Amino acid sequence: MQLKLDKDVVISDEYREIFSRAPDVLITKESQIEFFASKILITVGDVVTATAIRYKILPKLSIVDFKTKRNEQIPNLPGRWDRKVSVKNAPGVISVELWTAIEGAYKSKGNTLIEVDGEEDLASIPAILMAPDGAIVIYGVPDKGIAVYEVGETLRQLVNKNMEKLRGM
Repeated sequence: MQLKLDKDVVISDEYREIFSRAPDVLITKESQIEFFASKILITVGDVVTATAIRYKILPKLSIVDFKTKRNEQIPNLPGRWDRKVSVKNAPGVISVELWTAIEGAYKSKGNTLIEVDGEEDLASIPAILMAPDGAIVIYGVPDKGIAVYEVGETLRQLVNKNMEKLRGM
């Protein structure tokens, strides 16, 4: 059963920690990202998205907010996406608008860039919940590397269980 979102969800510090658990795989060299060219790739974050583009990998879905922890200048992302969607999403929240945009990206043909006004840090949660089996979701782990999750039923159930607890279900 896929979780539906009917109102914005504020993620408490406790659950932010749960959802930020150590990834199954942590890439520490940017060049290792080339491995994902043959997979359905979802990038959450400006640096990982720019890195994928630099290695000529266009993700199925990219979610960016044009900010980084280090306030680095983010290169202009080439306009190679089939769709661009702008949404609002406050820090520490998963908005219905963001959730709906991610859902729409998976249903659409081609590639989608979601530009977030606010913060995209928690977008990996709905990205994982809605991704097809075998898709790879990656996001930056500041000062460490790139977190890598291969989506499957076990991961989806774990994330869904924590979302249901958070929402009091």
